[in-house]
Amino acid sequence: MERFVTVRVVQAWGLDLARFQFDGELTIAVMFLDADGTVYGRYGSRGGKEAERWLSVPGLAKAMEGALELHALGAEGRKGLSGKVGKAPPWRTPEAMPAWEGRPNVAPADGSRGRCVHCHQANDGEAWSLRMARKKVPDRLVWAWPMPDAVGLALDPDERATVRAVATGSAAEKAGFRAGDRILAMEGQRVLSIADVQWVLHTADAPGPVEAEVLRGEATEKITLALAADWRRGGDWTWRVLVWSVRHRLLGTEPLVVADAAERKALDIADGRMALRVKGFPPDWVKEKAKSDLEAGDVIVEVDGRSDLGTESLLLAYLFREVPPGGKATLTVLRNGKRETVPIKMRW
Repeated sequence: MERFVTVRVVQAWGLDLARFQFDGELTIAVMFLDADGTVYGRYGSRGGKEAERWLSVPGLAKAMEGALELHALGAEGRKGLSGKVGKAPPWRTPEAMPAWEGRPNVAPADGSRGRCVHCHQANDGEAWSLRMARKKVPDRLVWAWPMPDAVGLALDPDERATVRAVATGSAAEKAGFRAGDRILAMEGQRVLSIADVQWVLHTADAPGPVEAEVLRGEATEKITLALAADWRRGGDWTWRVLVWSVRHRLLGTEPLVVADAAERKALDIADGRMALRVKGFPPDWVKEKAKSDLEAGDVIVEVDGRSDLGTESLLLAYLFREVPPGGKATLTVLRNGKRETVPIKMRW
């Protein structure tokens, strides 16, 4: 670390989102840059509620060593780094996003929590701003920054983007990844950490191929990872901050509970079909915003005639992405042993 100029960024006001692209819901996010703004790499990963599972001092040290190696190569080291700055975002800074207009906390920080643009608001603000404009919210803003596990790659948090295990039947196994492979590059970009792999997956087009280069023993191998169109959607995004506003504004409930095997049998609902129990409601002011007619104990079994959205992640993604503001959706629920329909209007 003594070989770096270290800078701690404590707010997202004015953050250049064209260059500083990282998962804003991390415990810590590190970016390694040259003085001219060249991005060498990233460090810091989170795949759910376990805030520190994918963080380690050895892993950070090895990512830093990799950044120093690239820096020492000079112009040669910059080959494969131009792609580490992604496409220009719709809004260059968080405060420019229409969703945050008039928010009291969207202001330069003054040391208080109430006046600070939080890092997660970059992702949330883009998603809500697109919805407000009645534009399609892409998968990448809902199932954001997917862990490599989503394609079957379990990486070692103590190493430099090194494969610890490959899931049977996964896209990674079909591509030819093996345990012990160290990922050197993806899409022509040098890779230093799990976070670098996440960034490539986050920005990748789907369906489509992702080209990778791995070090296997003493030799390098070329691997093509095929991403299906819906490859992200098996993931759970309900731990993210975005889901709080989506759930409360559109559905007006607290987290839904997936019915277990015994309850499914009692309700005669097949495995894989929707069976989401309404356990409770947020404070009255939130429920009033959503104006939901759902009741505690309801089991949601269909939305607009669809019963295949079997998780809360899929149900909320459908409402957020497919039913526009002012639109309507119809929920079918089991209530006191009877099927009833509950129409809901999207007021946001």
